[in-house]
Amino acid sequence: MSGARPRVAVAVSDPDNPSRYFQVRGRVAETTTEGAVEHIEQLAQKYLGKPYPWYEGRGEERVLFVIEAESISGIG
Repeated sequence: MSGARPRVAVAVSDPDNPSRYFQVRGRVAETTTEGAVEHIEQLAQKYLGKPYPWYEGRGEERVLFVIEAESISGIG
């Protein structure tokens, strides 16, 4: 990320109570494609109970972003 400012903010809200959330702010410390397909498959099994519905033939590439958190906050 030469010359870029790799800042990131991620907010996650509770679908049953949108006023309840947490957020992480920081910077992208690393990006990689290694292990990304396995990661999305693990998440799909956990949350969908089945394989992730994507098609490798469409030229999609999965990328993992490792975030170095600088602040974490929320309302719960």
